[in-house]
Amino acid sequence: MGNFFPWKSLSVLMVSIATLGVVGINQWAMPIVDDMQKEVVSHAKKELRVPAYDSIVYMPLWIEHLKEQPDNGRKKVGVFGPSTVFGTTVKDGKNTTAGVLQLHMKDKTVYNLGLTGGRFTETYAILASMIDEIDYVVYEVNYGIAVVTENEPDVMVYPTMVSKLGQSIPKDWLDEFPTKNKSSLPSDAHNWMTANVLNNWTLFHDRDALSYKFLKTRTPMEKMRRELKKQQDAKKGVKPEPAVSPYRAYDSFSSTYKAKVDKHFKSLYTWKKPFDPNNSFGLFMMEKTLDLLKEHNKKAVFYSAPLDKTLITKSKLLDWKDYNKVMGSYKKLIESRGYPYIEFNGGKNVVDHKYYHDPSHMTDAGNKLFGEILYKRLKQYGITNK
Repeated sequence: MGNFFPWKSLSVLMVSIATLGVVGINQWAMPIVDDMQKEVVSHAKKELRVPAYDSIVYMPLWIEHLKEQPDNGRKKVGVFGPSTVFGTTVKDGKNTTAGVLQLHMKDKTVYNLGLTGGRFTETYAILASMIDEIDYVVYEVNYGIAVVTENEPDVMVYPTMVSKLGQSIPKDWLDEFPTKNKSSLPSDAHNWMTANVLNNWTLFHDRDALSYKFLKTRTPMEKMRRELKKQQDAKKGVKPEPAVSPYRAYDSFSSTYKAKVDKHFKSLYTWKKPFDPNNSFGLFMMEKTLDLLKEHNKKAVFYSAPLDKTLITKSKLLDWKDYNKVMGSYKKLIESRGYPYIEFNGGKNVVDHKYYHDPSHMTDAGNKLFGEILYKRLKQYGITNK
């Protein structure tokens, strides 16, 4: 009797029902993501950057919108880099580097395309996504990113975002770097499937946005980890530390909190092994970035993120010999390809210590001052001129 049961027909029916279910959920998700994108666009137009509370989720939505816009004839400037460009310690968007440049360059449109925590790989992906939409590139080289790029085995921190942008980093880029975790990058077949099939489905393409919408985290697993930690801390009697405003100046902190900030900075900027310019993944990614600019014939200026040399030197938070060797290598590479490089850490602080939130991030007042300094320096390179 069992041989006459229509197993094949039942299997087809089950697959059909599952497919219809996925299609239905995808249709439900589409307007939700559309509304999120509208909110992001509205915020970015007003504040000159995506919302700060999860810029990693919102950046692709903003970039997708920008790529869909018709050319309005205005020249466009993209400012690229990590948190110091985005302005994680800058409350008002107009005080970010891009915001100050926009204030002066009224004949152009300036985009803040900085990404908090973004390494050279993420910045490359953002630049590659926007390369046809911008005319000029202003790129901040952050020493902290140079350090973690060499220290950490994984070459990306936001692979989902890079995948959404359709700019996945090829595995063979790691062939010359055996210490890097090659398994952390998806295969070429996976990249092809993602770019050509899966990303066409809102349910997959914007899964992090949907997760953030409903769970306030980028993934359900992250939400579970947070809740579990809360429960464990409660059992142990561990109370959450009071939040400290990211917009306050370093000098306003207690001595205990200052020590915590210094310790974090020093650990982040300490090399696990000596920097080798002949075996540097960071320099390799910078080469790829320069290749991209040359291929698209883009005008660009690079500059070093200004550090609080006063505090760093006083508290011995990093070795300036290491800094000069590393950043000197980036400067040499960039200038050898015909692009200007501005070094802001060669002498005294370009912005006074009192305007810093921590050794590498400035407050609104400090960032505004630096934006003015950068604008004046950019004039000689034909980007800020009308």
